[in-house]
Amino acid sequence: MNKKSFFAFIATAVLTLTGCMDDVRELYDGHAYDTGDFMQNYYSTWNESLKNNVAPVAKTYTLTSANAFQIETQQDLVDKLAPTDSQNSDGTPYDLFPDTPKEDAGYGYGPSNNLISIDESSFSRGFLSRLYDGRIHCDGSTYAQTRVQVDQSGYSTLFNKELMDYRYFALSMKGADDSEKAYPVGVFINLSLKFYVYDYVDAIYVPYLFQFNNFEIMTNSGMSTTIIGFYFEFIMQNDFALLSRASGMSIEYEFAQDYSDLTSDRNEEIEGKNHFALMLYEVLLPKSTWN
Repeated sequence: MNKKSFFAFIATAVLTLTGCMDDVRELYDGHAYDTGDFMQNYYSTWNESLKNNVAPVAKTYTLTSANAFQIETQQDLVDKLAPTDSQNSDGTPYDLFPDTPKEDAGYGYGPSNNLISIDESSFSRGFLSRLYDGRIHCDGSTYAQTRVQVDQSGYSTLFNKELMDYRYFALSMKGADDSEKAYPVGVFINLSLKFYVYDYVDAIYVPYLFQFNNFEIMTNSGMSTTIIGFYFEFIMQNDFALLSRASGMSIEYEFAQDYSDLTSDRNEEIEGKNHFALMLYEVLLPKSTWN
């Protein structure tokens, strides 16, 4: 190996190791988020640019049961999505329930529509990759490896690429608290989803808010989850193109009702209140393209 090749190799190795170290740190920092201790598993990382370099919300779209969808059963999948979105290539409905993404691609709903299958190089690395791998519910044994637990402060992330074309958005999740008691009725939440488009002229991220109001989320529900979502064109209509080149997103939430026995603030300690979290399982942008 000549001297020029040697130094090129060293430079490449340093960059590779730095990237790997970043991924490892995100995944395994003190076994974060997978400790078995409910209070130690919250993830609340906000990208610095999405905290400090953000314009006021450019537009807000309000989502309710009338213009968004909620999926919890196999029949919901068939009834609430367009046929081209609820069926595989041979015209049979996707199965909502498989939890083996690699084996069930083309058969299970989550495995067939996850972001890793759309752009593996952009979505298969780092802690948040668990939100892009097609696991739309808890399989009962590896829940800590398949979900991201958030309190009301939520999280944000920048993508490695920009969103160019998009059809619909869906989020799979459930509620949980540190009591693990059964909730025959779910917990009602208001969830704020923002997509961020970078303004290259003013060098600032411009957020577009999709506000889900009063959605009932399965809570302490075993392996079951609730999927909520919407079709962009139906909600945005003439604004549809505004999200082109979106490069980040964030999720926050609050209770839609007063729950005397729950708090969604991990730092709040009130006698008689249990700590609540949203367990996020999958972020879905089916049939999207990225550049």
